[in-house]
Amino acid sequence: MPDPSDPLRQFADTSCSLHALALALEQRDSYTDSHCDRVCRLARLLGQRLDLDRDRLDHLAVAARFHDVGKIGVRDDVLLFPGRLDEAKRAAMHAHSELGERLFLATGRDDAVPVAAIIRSHHETFDGSGYPDGLAGTAIPLEARILSVADRYDALTSLRPYRALLGAHAAMAVLDGESGHKIDPDVFRKLQVLLRRHSHL
Repeated sequence: MPDPSDPLRQFADTSCSLHALALALEQRDSYTDSHCDRVCRLARLLGQRLDLDRDRLDHLAVAARFHDVGKIGVRDDVLLFPGRLDEAKRAAMHAHSELGERLFLATGRDDAVPVAAIIRSHHETFDGSGYPDGLAGTAIPLEARILSVADRYDALTSLRPYRALLGAHAAMAVLDGESGHKIDPDVFRKLQVLLRRHSHL
């Protein structure tokens, strides 16, 4: 019997539109697809620690699972580039958050608007230097601030062609330096507590 606490369970019987998006993302880039699965689980755990209600937790979990769906529309020489992106490539990559928002809105789901808003804002930063809207602090939806921390932690602890994988301790040291600047310090503190209690994450 499926575990009802598993945040991915909700995708098992989901609409054809979500199934199509998930399949397209998996075919486009297997790393991005598995990354989104991991981020989904971590973001939901963080959301629980920040006392989100059931609806907001569900919106966060769906947004986390599809936060990088806009990368479907990023060309290969950008998405698969094995190094630091130049300005033009970086701009092309940054477009994925807005494209992801549009793709999710196109599903027509009842939760499309709140989920798409989280997807759009997951690269906003606490100091206002993020994209696409330059939001700062609490002007960034809490769900997007949670997703940003979960996304960043998983990216740091995953092997990528352009940099070595970091262990959990080293990744947290990086995030500590970004707390209050790139990421929400309260969400970061919740991640610290979570990792102390769940060392396998």
